[in-house]
Amino acid sequence: MKTILILCGGHPFACDDGFGHHVAKKLLEMDLPENIECMDCGYSASEFDDVIEGKDKMIFVDVFRSQKEPGTVLRMRPEEVELTVDGITDVPKLHLMELLNQIAISGKCPETVFIGVVPKEVNVTSEQLTPEIESKLPEVIDLIMEEIKKGA
Repeated sequence: MKTILILCGGHPFACDDGFGHHVAKKLLEMDLPENIECMDCGYSASEFDDVIEGKDKMIFVDVFRSQKEPGTVLRMRPEEVELTVDGITDVPKLHLMELLNQIAISGKCPETVFIGVVPKEVNVTSEQLTPEIESKLPEVIDLIMEEIKKGA
């Protein structure tokens, strides 16, 4: 049975930037198969090398700044992830990409898929998602479940 890691990023107190945290909470309430591990990693995904390395598949869930409309649901391969948008670099994702490249050298890097949404508001201190982004939780969880079925 293949091992799948769902790593959820973001800051729970930064409005829509907490999207991954909210996804993790929902997933951890579900009865996931025993080969699925779900973790809420905040901004520290690049510090989970020992958890990532050797998994068969990793699904990274977060917000992804983009020129697309807020609320757009995205599913991307690593090479499709925009690390700099409007001159601002997403440093946590940059560090995660560097980590994945390092793990790839060992030959133990999991197949990686990025799933999430384009945020509407990230510069507000709030534990709540904006309604537009909160409404995307079920769609993103469905996408994650599809990825689990593909990778199982």
